[in-house]
Amino acid sequence: MRQRLRKKKAKEVSKQILENSGIEIKGDMDRVKIDHKTVILVDGDPLIIEHEDRYYLSVYGVLKYKPEKWKVVVDEGAMPFLMNGADVMKPGIVYVDEGIKKGDFVFVALEGKGTPLAVGISLEDSERLMEGKGKAVVNLHYLKDKIWNSFF
Repeated sequence: MRQRLRKKKAKEVSKQILENSGIEIKGDMDRVKIDHKTVILVDGDPLIIEHEDRYYLSVYGVLKYKPEKWKVVVDEGAMPFLMNGADVMKPGIVYVDEGIKKGDFVFVALEGKGTPLAVGISLEDSERLMEGKGKAVVNLHYLKDKIWNSFF
């Protein structure tokens, strides 16, 4: 079921997206639930994911707007895991944009391709994302998941 966001709420969502991804988004916003997740459609496009009362670009939003920073690049070995919804593990990361802080929005791209595979939240500052073992990024939404497949 679609629910139109009031103008005040839409401005709040747009402000958060600008703050956490550097992208300005305008348009009519509708909230829909897909697979227990909330997606914000902007003029009908699934551009925003809501997670714990915060708003982040979806994979489609990253593809459309191409943020200039907040990128984490993984090797090809990580791809099948990401495409099954796994979080990003430190050993699979080959590059991290500088300036990422713990809790920041990031998008995950494949080495050599640059195409976003997933979007998530960083669990470390950029300097520590490639150090040691363990989780580095919580995977919120990925290419060809139920959200993606609901629209494409």
